[in-house]
Amino acid sequence: MTVEMGILWGIIACAVVLFSFDIFPVDKVSLLVLASLVGTRLITGADAIAGFGNPATITVACMLALSYGVQRTGALNAAAGKLIQLAKNSDLKLLVLVMGTVGVLSAFINNTAAVAIFLPVVLAVCRRRNLDASKFLMPMSFAAIFSGTCTLIGTSTNLLVAQLFREQSGTQIHMFDFLPMGLVFFVAGFLYLLLAGRHILTSRRTGESLTEDYRLRHFVTELVLQPDSSLIGQTVAEADVGTRFRIDVIEIIRGSERFLPTDREARLQAGDIMLVQGDSDSFLEMQKREGVNLKALTVDDPALEDENLTLVEAFVSPASRLVDSTLKEIDFRKTYKANALAIRSHGRTIRQKIGTVRLEHGDSILILTDRQQLEVLYRTQDFLVLEEVSGRFMRRDKIPYAVSIFLGIILAAGTGYLTILEASLIGTALMLLTGCLRFNEIYSNLHWQTIVMLGCLIPLGTAMEGTGAAQFLADKLMVGLEEFGPTVVLSGLYLLTSVLTSLMSNNATGILMLPIALNLATSLGTRPEPFVFAVMFAASASFMTPMGYQTNTFIFGPGGYRFSDFLKVGTPLNIIFWVLSTICIPIFWPF
Repeated sequence: MTVEMGILWGIIACAVVLFSFDIFPVDKVSLLVLASLVGTRLITGADAIAGFGNPATITVACMLALSYGVQRTGALNAAAGKLIQLAKNSDLKLLVLVMGTVGVLSAFINNTAAVAIFLPVVLAVCRRRNLDASKFLMPMSFAAIFSGTCTLIGTSTNLLVAQLFREQSGTQIHMFDFLPMGLVFFVAGFLYLLLAGRHILTSRRTGESLTEDYRLRHFVTELVLQPDSSLIGQTVAEADVGTRFRIDVIEIIRGSERFLPTDREARLQAGDIMLVQGDSDSFLEMQKREGVNLKALTVDDPALEDENLTLVEAFVSPASRLVDSTLKEIDFRKTYKANALAIRSHGRTIRQKIGTVRLEHGDSILILTDRQQLEVLYRTQDFLVLEEVSGRFMRRDKIPYAVSIFLGIILAAGTGYLTILEASLIGTALMLLTGCLRFNEIYSNLHWQTIVMLGCLIPLGTAMEGTGAAQFLADKLMVGLEEFGPTVVLSGLYLLTSVLTSLMSNNATGILMLPIALNLATSLGTRPEPFVFAVMFAASASFMTPMGYQTNTFIFGPGGYRFSDFLKVGTPLNIIFWVLSTICIPIFWPF
């Protein structure tokens, strides 16, 4: 091992640790990796920026935009609603329809988008029928993951690795080359979840309201200012009731008018109603000292969901600009005209000093707002609101255009008339031309974290080849396995990739493992395709951890899951796919 190799392996080891423990967001880790590669002279400046102009990065960006264009028209929401109706009162039929529909959609659109659309619909159905949502959400997420392996555009990992493979070998991987192995995964995964997985899964139903689910010990009530109140003439900021009484002011109600507590023009008057949240002792203390009358304390959901107020749970979305920020830094109350009551992060609920908590992708926030302002949360890319989405701001008249364009690019790329890069570029342009998409929506809703990560990590493959690190690891993997033949070596490669993708990003895993796969094929004197497909399938098969794939992170909170649930249900599925890949990949792509 050379000094350059040692430095590179040190950088990779640090990156894996940072990715695994979510110490920093993935885009920040990726930028640190890129900076380290440049700083240690393992790549040149030209190599460092090459990832941002790489066809793989552009293709992934265009496909994400196309998926959003279809989603923005409401076509998928309409389909979700109709399919749920078909389930009627059969729980098993509902599960089959959800898994099947999300599976089919995930083969062609971004699987995170498919799960994001079905998540609030499934939760609403479970509430109406008094069903255990945990029995549906994990199978739905897993179906989206293994269905995404059926086509070139089913997951960004397939697009990324296929494009990098083409650049290095000149070999083109086509739209449906994945289908034989993908269908094996789909059938095996579907049967496993129906016959065994859903029974292994521990019930996590609580039967509790949102306030109980978040263990919200604080109350919401109204304080009426009396004529002798010392608060009259002050703004909420000047009154400083938050510091003095540990009370959070949600809004000021004056007749038919409503004011935010941040409104500096809204000076308190006699008769004003302060809608506040806090504990009962603080309310009583304020009543004694500040000349306010206390109305009845309420904490039940029905009391909060009156004609004006509603209590909702919202996720920090994959495209959110709020990751690594705090509610205080973004001025949440003023920006979204809503009040955050609690945050759930990594399975723990935070109720105190939530304004200082740094938000992460997948965190959920308990939000109190009025129904008119709820649409602000629906429209922003920062949150996924876990309620059935209103269709009033969907472009339903554009559904025929969006669906036709998307089917057209699939046909063009599938027949080989256009490359996937050409098809995705033309498709994005047509979406913009027909009004299915707008430029400002691409700028604000594109998952830039993924784009930055790809641009920063693609040069990692260059460094692995340039330093000889890829060949070094390939040689180490060959030791002890070469005598058993290429099938066993392929099996070892799949297993290593599968373990890595459970700890870090699937795209990062694909970038890291592709040079190793190509060097293994060269050392064995075989065709590279079996090893390349093994990397793509393994990198996209992450079932054992909630952070291994974005769809798993999405359903972790709403399903009330624990880390052990993914291990119990996901580990057998990973093993099944490993065995199937070892047997079937050499059949579909001979050495």
